[in-house]
Amino acid sequence: MAMIRPTFGNSARCGALVFCFVCIMYCSPTAPIAADESIPSPSTDVKQESKAVHFVLAGDSTVTDNAGWGVGFRQLLSDRGRCTNLAKGGRSSRSYRAEGWWKQCLEARPDFLLIQFGHNDQPGKGPERESAADGDFRVHLREYIREARAAGIHPVLVTSLTRRRWNSDGTIQPTLAEYAEATSIVAKELSVPLVDLHTLSIRQCEAMGATAFRAFEPMTADGADHTHLNPAGSRAVGQLVVAELLRICPELVDCFLTDAVEQAVEPAVYPREISGTNAGLRETDETIELSAHGRPLLSYRKQSPPVPAGIPAVFHRSGCLHPVLTPAGKTVTAMFPADHPHQHGIFSAWVRTSWNGREIDFWNLGGGTGRVLHERVIRTFEAEGEVGFEVELIHRAEQSPVVDILRERWRIVTIPSDGTFHGFDLHTTQTAATEIPLEIAQYHYGGIALRGPERWLTPTDRDEPVAGESAVREPSRMLNDQGGTQQTGNHQPARWAVLSGLIDGKPATIAVLSHRDNFRAPQPVRMHPTKPYFVFTPCVTGEFSIDTQHPFVGRYRWLLTDAEPDPAWLDEQWVRWNED
Repeated sequence: MAMIRPTFGNSARCGALVFCFVCIMYCSPTAPIAADESIPSPSTDVKQESKAVHFVLAGDSTVTDNAGWGVGFRQLLSDRGRCTNLAKGGRSSRSYRAEGWWKQCLEARPDFLLIQFGHNDQPGKGPERESAADGDFRVHLREYIREARAAGIHPVLVTSLTRRRWNSDGTIQPTLAEYAEATSIVAKELSVPLVDLHTLSIRQCEAMGATAFRAFEPMTADGADHTHLNPAGSRAVGQLVVAELLRICPELVDCFLTDAVEQAVEPAVYPREISGTNAGLRETDETIELSAHGRPLLSYRKQSPPVPAGIPAVFHRSGCLHPVLTPAGKTVTAMFPADHPHQHGIFSAWVRTSWNGREIDFWNLGGGTGRVLHERVIRTFEAEGEVGFEVELIHRAEQSPVVDILRERWRIVTIPSDGTFHGFDLHTTQTAATEIPLEIAQYHYGGIALRGPERWLTPTDRDEPVAGESAVREPSRMLNDQGGTQQTGNHQPARWAVLSGLIDGKPATIAVLSHRDNFRAPQPVRMHPTKPYFVFTPCVTGEFSIDTQHPFVGRYRWLLTDAEPDPAWLDEQWVRWNED
């Protein structure tokens, strides 16, 4: 199986305690520290300004570095802060002390000690771990706080990270609410700073939605883990913790990279409308639309349009481009074409694949084994007059257990033109979403595809149109840089391919340039002999696999004109693009 290669000491303690004492005075505004919880006086012969503030994290697996928000918290620290993560998977407020982990927290003598429990205190976890939210759980938290303060440590309580239990209306069912409430009660009772992560994480989940938040969940052969976090999730949730900590303890601002904290906000903050010099962008709940020279260029489908009558609902599709238009406004793509309703504008899909012993077809939706769908918007941007956006798509195994096999990122950006043509670049990166690779078999189609209008079906493709299919037929043709046509060019390796035809009697053309650095370039192009679609399909020449270390990367430039194809102009455009 071929593999794709990627393109791409004590004295310190004394100084920190001075800083800690100041922060306690400001971070506990509702009541002073009790007399029996005083902080030892630090030595005065140490220069406090040179010492990093030490944070220790105590909690269960949702706080750890490998499955929780711990590493995301650490990534946001500046050189004025450092972190020791002593959270342990499977522990509760009871077992964490019993097994000696709490003792290690005190012995680490940090300045700040963030404490989060609740998941494993719930009923059903066994007597060694369970603690009632209105009973022993509160007792344990009070003991932790008193002992930390007695050791000169500043405690901060953190309510439990929510589990992602989604209701049908897109809201979260809070399974840890009583433990979050108990933590809040103890924090108020003892005047302890509180990071209400439970509430913050529910808001974050509901703002993103179930599909988008899967980008932050570990993916296994059994599907998504709705309790823990992957590295991206650790950063997104770690940001919640840091931002709230800075709100309640603003004196800690020098301990964190404020720009990084702002950039890590999820869902991401970005402009939903951009008016560039020669290009524009507008996002709605359903689409992202690009324009060029004041005229529509394309729509990216965040949600599937309604499936037309007569076509089964299984053919719904998001994460594709339609309509794509020429400068004169002629649509050169189709969605839900009655002859092949699984083909949608410009789209990405593999056909004959296997994963973990499962055969999955992401292209032919009618089989019900797989599909590609929109996951989330990463950002929109404008740079040097060009406008674009980045989105993530999911290649999902649809049958139980439902698993996201690939995560694909599209970067789509307009390209400069004089207005006589439209153009945009599509850069795709497909990466395995699990530790199990996706094996792509040798096959005659699959990859980055274009589906043209139904009117460009050849007249002999069917004597009578099927229900819902347009009866209008106008001539069309395909061509590649080798001179291959729809009848002679199938599977020829090509630098570019073009689909053109008449719309209302006037010419319209869409051409696709494939970059020289693409996998197995020049890639073969599947040209269907009677239907208006083609696909750059590297699997024609042999099998390959996509795993976490070896993504599939492709760059494609799309050019649209209201004229017949000009091979010399397309050759020139390809050379200029590849020399950039």
